[in-house]
Amino acid sequence: MAMAVSARFSMPAPGLPVAAILHAALLAWLASVAIQTFETAPITEQSVEVELQTPEEFEALTRPKPPPVIAPAPAAPILPEASAKPDEPAPSPQPPVPRPQPAPVEADGMIHPPRMLSQRVLADPRSRETVALLPKLAPDERVEQLCGLEAMGQIHDWQRDFEPDRVTAYALAGTKFSGRVLTAEGGAFRSRRRWYGLRFACTVSPDLKRVTAFAFQVGEPIPRERWEALGLPAVH
Repeated sequence: MAMAVSARFSMPAPGLPVAAILHAALLAWLASVAIQTFETAPITEQSVEVELQTPEEFEALTRPKPPPVIAPAPAAPILPEASAKPDEPAPSPQPPVPRPQPAPVEADGMIHPPRMLSQRVLADPRSRETVALLPKLAPDERVEQLCGLEAMGQIHDWQRDFEPDRVTAYALAGTKFSGRVLTAEGGAFRSRRRWYGLRFACTVSPDLKRVTAFAFQVGEPIPRERWEALGLPAVH
């Protein structure tokens, strides 16, 4: 980076006496002007008038005068207090935004959510491998995978404390696939390293590519000592 350099030029040493001489000459000239004015000014006589006073008059003139009496300043008038303004009504608080209520439990003891979620899961870029794998599976396996994805999404949407990462449709009992409906009476899902019982009924589209209806019921936690016998992998 280039650096700007500024040079300061000063008068050479011989110039300093010159300035002092000019300054002394200026003072001498001013002094001479003052002397000439004093010498040429004419002297005029001035008369002084003297007034004779008696001792009583002189004493009256020289007697110190009493200090003037300062009248107290008038007190400021007391203004009436401003009438208090009536309390303005506080703004009404904004009503809280209602959270969507979970789907109610139907007469069959199961929850029937109004919207399906598996397509949203499959549309996520992180599901590319799953989307590529589904067409290669047998029809029943493809339906099972689609319904498992739907189950994980619906359980979490219903209760956010659950974070399902795996679903097994036949952990406690076999499954039944009739028409386009997969029924699992003894399924299970894993959340936060614990397994829970799961029951669901899943309906798929005729082309077996999406879920059109889903109902589920979350069961009790499955004891850890049963995991190995049921083929439920533990997470360490």
